[in-house]
Amino acid sequence: MPKETVPITQLAIKGFRGFSEEQTLSFGRPTGKPGSGLTVLVGPNNGGKSTVIESLQALSSRQEVSFSEGKRNKLAGDRVSLRLHTDGVGHELRTVDTEGSQTIREPNESLGNCYVLPSRRFFNPYFGSGATERQNYVGQHGVPDIRSNPSEAFSQRLFRARANLTEFNQVFKRVIDPAPVWTIDQADQGSYYLKTNADGQYHNSDGLGEGIISLLFIVDALYDSRQGDLIAIDEPELSLHPAYQRRLASLFADYAKDRQIVYATHSPYFVDFVHVLNGAEVARVHRRDGGSTISQLKWETAEKFKGVLTDSYNPHILGLDAREVFFREDGIVVCEGQEDIVLYPMVLEELVKMEKLNAGSAEHLQECFFGWGAGGADNIGRIVALLHDLGFDRVAGIFDNNKCQLIPDLKKEFPDYVFCSIPADDVRTKLEIGGQAQILGLLDRNNSLRPEYADATGLLFNEVATMLSGNTH
Repeated sequence: MPKETVPITQLAIKGFRGFSEEQTLSFGRPTGKPGSGLTVLVGPNNGGKSTVIESLQALSSRQEVSFSEGKRNKLAGDRVSLRLHTDGVGHELRTVDTEGSQTIREPNESLGNCYVLPSRRFFNPYFGSGATERQNYVGQHGVPDIRSNPSEAFSQRLFRARANLTEFNQVFKRVIDPAPVWTIDQADQGSYYLKTNADGQYHNSDGLGEGIISLLFIVDALYDSRQGDLIAIDEPELSLHPAYQRRLASLFADYAKDRQIVYATHSPYFVDFVHVLNGAEVARVHRRDGGSTISQLKWETAEKFKGVLTDSYNPHILGLDAREVFFREDGIVVCEGQEDIVLYPMVLEELVKMEKLNAGSAEHLQECFFGWGAGGADNIGRIVALLHDLGFDRVAGIFDNNKCQLIPDLKKEFPDYVFCSIPADDVRTKLEIGGQAQILGLLDRNNSLRPEYADATGLLFNEVATMLSGNTH
């Protein structure tokens, strides 16, 4: 097998920006299934996701790479080490043993098949002529001194795309159909610029929308890629309408059948459990103990969701609201179902009125509920396992009282998390129907908290609020 088609299996990062301790990332490997070659980086802002993308950029650059003082982590001895592995082959870029920013490579060659796109994707509106092939372009970029610098060489890729416009637009229209009409024109002063035609109205490069500019970069990374290539993109969703985000995610999944695509994202549209079960990797990059940490979803945990994906009675379990959890900093409350998500805020409001819970705690708790519930008590363990894999430190599971027998095993498996049950068998009172006995809920038929449950419920939510604040466990 040619070297450029061997998939990357793992990246190790130490000493680069926030990575004080060595962290490893495993990559999705394409198997022909949609999304199988995806590696999705999630997590809160300032966790280190962009640093992972920049690590790939440094490893792929054919230029001499140096790590300035601000990029080197003092807690790692002021040294940087980036190690990339394929099957049986290693590649390392590291700073020299003496003090300074200089680096050495072992072996002395760059990763030649990796196209990296930073989050700040823009180019100077006026540029010179000249086209460049993909292989020449991808090796020109090292780690930028300033992340907000324009991509000076991208105009050369625009000339290349114009020469292959049919192929370029076939990919572009997968996201925006019809594809924008664009050409390259020359100003009287001699410089060139990109010109678009929107219903007879012409705009130059300077007036082009940021979403369209971002897509020009992304489509360029895809349209002339080859089987086995690696494409890394920081925040592909920037400036894109949600409908375009959904289509772009589908486009990535299609290309990831036989290519590796890595992206760091804050959008739930780019995390799909169908792709995870096809082999995609999901890693949460976050801060812990003062340094960037990579926590990765385990395959055995993902497998537990096979049945959840086909649950037509609870299609929301892994919907957009649930996938927002991937981007939270910490503090998640998982409860049984969608009724709980609707009614627990009413319970919290009642507890505040009864002075059983302070208003600040109630407000914080309302922000912490997972999606539209777990889709049943038996699913809480699955959701909690996912959160544990992804490095969440503060998680609570709340059960109805008639499901409290599930709590001991979960406490044993996840001793740092809080599991508790409300003092009633349901949050809502349910009348006798079809021979099924009436269930007395926390709330009466007027959705008021029953006084006899107030003390126990107040203690429960105070315990959860304390855990979420980080003052325990």
